[in-house]
Amino acid sequence: MVIVSPKKYSSKTPFYRLFDKIRLFFCRSGNSHKQKTMNKILILITAFLLTIQFSNAQTEKGSQTLGFNFGFGVGKTNESPGAQQTGDGSPFVLRNNNFTFGPLYSYFIANGIDISLALNFASISQTTSDNNFGYPVNYHDYQFSGTLYARKYLLYKNKFGIRTGPYISYGKGTTNFTYPPGDNFNDNSYTSHNLTAGVKLEMVYYASKKFGFAATLANLQYEHYNSAGGNQLNQNGNNVSFYTGTTALQVSMFYTFGGKG
Repeated sequence: MVIVSPKKYSSKTPFYRLFDKIRLFFCRSGNSHKQKTMNKILILITAFLLTIQFSNAQTEKGSQTLGFNFGFGVGKTNESPGAQQTGDGSPFVLRNNNFTFGPLYSYFIANGIDISLALNFASISQTTSDNNFGYPVNYHDYQFSGTLYARKYLLYKNKFGIRTGPYISYGKGTTNFTYPPGDNFNDNSYTSHNLTAGVKLEMVYYASKKFGFAATLANLQYEHYNSAGGNQLNQNGNNVSFYTGTTALQVSMFYTFGGKG
């Protein structure tokens, strides 16, 4: 008769307590065949439970991640001149491109819950299809921002799933304008500040124990901004926006370390 020694497992863990109760129950039965069969089953169950413990290492309390995020988006909108430009302009198309990149760090304060800090540099450019009075031919915007996240992970077999939670962000940017020839505006620039808060939903995939990927599925945010400088009057405003991963690509890659795994 072969019986797995309980000395190999800590009696403080719930896994061992369950293991020991089942083992003792079958030992009392007096059937050596059942005991041998049950010991084999218990070995498999223990191996399975240890595997679960091992694979939880990516998101268990104390784990940390280092990585970077990047994003890219293109788009266009059809615009019409305002009332003050009636007769001076015609409908035109605005085309924009944006690129973001920056490092990130996170720490798991509990199993499946992390706090993350991300820094971002963004480059945004926009051009018009026609010279309309009062509208710049193009502008280029540079922004630096920092974002703090609190996220909950929901994973299937600790490999694939989602993470979601609130965030708050502060950013500062500089925008350079170029106007059409003949407009009564000089090329200029202005600075802006914005405070953003929202909720983000991301898809998460762990390719291995140490390496993972995430992509934004949806983002709902509120933004307060103010800007001043150049031909722009001092402006303050608020925006509420919602976008999905189909309108812009936002991806992060990260390396996991620390924890018990």
